Amino acid sequence: MKRLPAALLVFVSLLLCLLPCASAEEGAVAVSGDYQYRVREDGTAELLRYTGEGDSLVLPADFGGAPLAVIGPNAFKSRNSLYSVVLPDTLSELGDYAFFYCRNLTSVNLPDSIRTIGRNPFAGCESLSSIQISPSHPCLSLQDGVLFSTPDARLVAYSMTRPRGEYTVPEGTKIIGAYAFNTCDTITGLTLPESVTSVGARAFYHCSRLASINLPDSISYLGSSAFSGCSALHSLSLPDTITEIGDGAFEDCTNLEQVVLPVDATSIGNRAFYNCSSLTQLQLPEGISSIGENTFAECRSLLEIVLPEDVTYIGGGAFRNCLSLKRINIPEDVSYIGSNAFCFCQSLESLEIPETCFYIGASAFQSCSALQEMVLPEMLNNISPLLLAGCVSLREVELPRRAAAIGDQAFLGCVSLTDIDIPGDVTSIGDMAFYGCAALERVFLPASLSHVGAGAFDRCPALSGLPDLSALSGGN
Repeated sequence: MKRLPAALLVFVSLLLCLLPCASAEEGAVAVSGDYQYRVREDGTAELLRYTGEGDSLVLPADFGGAPLAVIGPNAFKSRNSLYSVVLPDTLSELGDYAFFYCRNLTSVNLPDSIRTIGRNPFAGCESLSSIQISPSHPCLSLQDGVLFSTPDARLVAYSMTRPRGEYTVPEGTKIIGAYAFNTCDTITGLTLPESVTSVGARAFYHCSRLASINLPDSISYLGSSAFSGCSALHSLSLPDTITEIGDGAFEDCTNLEQVVLPVDATSIGNRAFYNCSSLTQLQLPEGISSIGENTFAECRSLLEIVLPEDVTYIGGGAFRNCLSLKRINIPEDVSYIGSNAFCFCQSLESLEIPETCFYIGASAFQSCSALQEMVLPEMLNNISPLLLAGCVSLREVELPRRAAAIGDQAFLGCVSLTDIDIPGDVTSIGDMAFYGCAALERVFLPASLSHVGAGAFDRCPALSGLPDLSALSGGN
């Protein structure tokens, strides 16, 4: 069989890429060159993904005979080869984050046909300096390089190419849209009008030079990660109209020293104050009933915090690595303390856990090196792995009588622990449970014991009189 010449093969391949799909079933993903699309129920096309490496694109007005009406979410995400894009007059909707992180995109037009624009289509487009839009556009407006959606009075996108400085949001703006100022490192201060009622998710995400912002009393919604990474913020006061602090709201605000929370707030999300390493104290509203996962983790300067009486849940890692935390109250109705909740709280000297607590997760108090004594609540059925491992100052610990198992490495490296009574219902002691407890002199082992894990009492040089455990499954 004769081989086709190389040049002919290249020509055929290019031709196949350029030819549109002759017929696309409704809803099915079809391919036309570097474009993936689908035909919608109304007979129009939605562009799902651009896979090419072009620098200047003129988008087709139709795909497979279906007019292009929608550019879907993330359709051009991270296409760093793009410098300019021309959109067709058939387009009616520009989806969420359509050109997300197209870092070299400098120019785009927004035709009058667009009626709907999603969450900042140009988030992360750090080079975008030219948005062509007609002054009579029915749904969009451009004011000093800032893009607005007029039907919902929403600030859609703040230009990352604007000169460094402060910005005053125009009166009448109701919504600061999701990702509106995302990763903008030129804005240093922001003034919001009383008309603003909502701040979207990641609205000011990693605005690293944003040092001041007012939040008017009109605001009732603050989206997740709204101020995450705003490392220049030193203080902030939230209006009392906000009742929920979203996930990651102030994560990585490393210079934030003072926050005034709304008195009527009822929830604080996961990682809300994660790595706020300059925060020294915080007053929580009385209505808070739960502390989310990693909410205050890595707050290394936090000295003291008072938990409201309504708190019943402390999530995993909630206060992990709060190195300066010396005092904290655990409210009487707390029933759940998650894994790593107080891990590496090296200054925590004492802690009272209420009898209502029925679950304490793995490593909850690991490496709390200043903790000297611990009384575990009677409701606990098991001692979780690594629960008090590395608590080098721990001298006394009282285990719950109903406990049935002691987890792996639960007391590993508790070098000051001198004696311990294992409750009568315990049937299992995990691997290396008391490994390295150098001062341990006495252990009471109940008759119920049926399993002792490998190395459970290794490196305990002061321990004497320990019976032969080799008959137990996994003995030393």
